[in-house]
Amino acid sequence: MLGHLDGRGNGGVRGLADRLASVEGRLHDTVAIDGPSLASPSRRMTGAGGKRLRPAFVIAAADCGGVFDERVRSAAVAVELVQAGSLVHDDLFEGAATRRGVPTINSVEGEDHALLAGDFLLARAGAEAAAAGADVAVDLAATIVALCEGQMAEMHHVHDVDRPIASYLAAIRGKTAELFACALRSGARCAGLAGEDVGGLGRFGLHFGMAFQLLDDVLDLIADPGRLGKPVGIDIATGVYTLPVLLELAGPRGGELRRLLQRRTPTDVTIALRLLADSEHLDTALAEARRHALLAEEAIGRLPGQAATALRAFPATYLDWALEHFTAPSGNRGTG
Repeated sequence: MLGHLDGRGNGGVRGLADRLASVEGRLHDTVAIDGPSLASPSRRMTGAGGKRLRPAFVIAAADCGGVFDERVRSAAVAVELVQAGSLVHDDLFEGAATRRGVPTINSVEGEDHALLAGDFLLARAGAEAAAAGADVAVDLAATIVALCEGQMAEMHHVHDVDRPIASYLAAIRGKTAELFACALRSGARCAGLAGEDVGGLGRFGLHFGMAFQLLDDVLDLIADPGRLGKPVGIDIATGVYTLPVLLELAGPRGGELRRLLQRRTPTDVTIALRLLADSEHLDTALAEARRHALLAEEAIGRLPGQAATALRAFPATYLDWALEHFTAPSGNRGTG
């Protein structure tokens, strides 16, 4: 997927694959400490793969200013460590057994280890952000606060069939979109871009993050688990009601879905997932994701250069790719 950012050899972000490889090496070194009880599980989770979108965005934003140096590398590592640490905590909250096919820390080493490992990864992120610059560190710290607030807003409405859509949107902005925005701003700051461009790239990241999470919430209802690398239906099972669910609850079949969600037996959850799998509101949520993808493109509409051109094309391309990649052939949906 990241080949679309480097233009597959036709412009785009220069040397993206090699630059990401150097970030990967730095990421491994950052969590390699003497204490094996923290280092081993932390390395397992940071090395579990993933799309590495956030560090790629740091690199892409910095390339808009023609820069790739140690500050950029540190900023890229910092945002990925925040992502890893937040996922470790998510797995703990959800009681997840695997992440991208890799056993979670809470399922192997236990809940106490998971809590400490997540904290350790966030602490290492702070150190890397400081190495990238005081402005990057301040931004990352504020982003972690936003992430916590978003997660808390989501927890406040667990199993709430009357959850306001505004609350859902605020939660995904905090828990997902703000870190994408921080990644773009961090790369731009490391490259010394003008404040207007830093702001534009931040807005790009924010809107891409909203599109990303809207799509992710749809995939949790319709994706192929083998392709997605994790079980589906987790949101419904844990009482996190996302946009398609909230819209369905407000529609003609809302009463039936409400009863299923309030009973919450495994059978009820399975029936609810079947009901939602053919909901028209899946397409409504995808259309909203597409709207944010367009807003992301517009946010950097005047930014010159090949890296900016690749970034502008990326949100819509990513949505199409993810729908095709993570759903079974019969489950593909358009986003137009």
